[in-house]
Amino acid sequence: MPEKLSSRGERLDNLMAVLADKQAKLDDVLVLLTEAQIKTEEAFLEIKQRFRETDEYLRRVDQESRERDRVLDQESRERAKILDERVDKLVSAMGEFIRRRDGEKQ
Repeated sequence: MPEKLSSRGERLDNLMAVLADKQAKLDDVLVLLTEAQIKTEEAFLEIKQRFRETDEYLRRVDQESRERDRVLDQESRERAKILDERVDKLVSAMGEFIRRRDGEKQ
């Protein structure tokens, strides 16, 4: 019977060593998982910040684009007005030229 107890004691010691080893491995895995979770959260925070920056940039670009469109539209209207005035003067001058020419023929 002492041999059985000794054998059981050795077996228990071996099992305890295996359990201790597995526990150490589990602890290492938990450390890795915790570090991975922290890195993931940091990455999400960085992505969130980049989205905020992108949103702000796009709002600014949109606002600048609308302002540029407004200025270009105003400039276009001014050029059209000047062109209309020039066409009116040209048509008037052509009419005057035709009247004078017709006046000289008679």
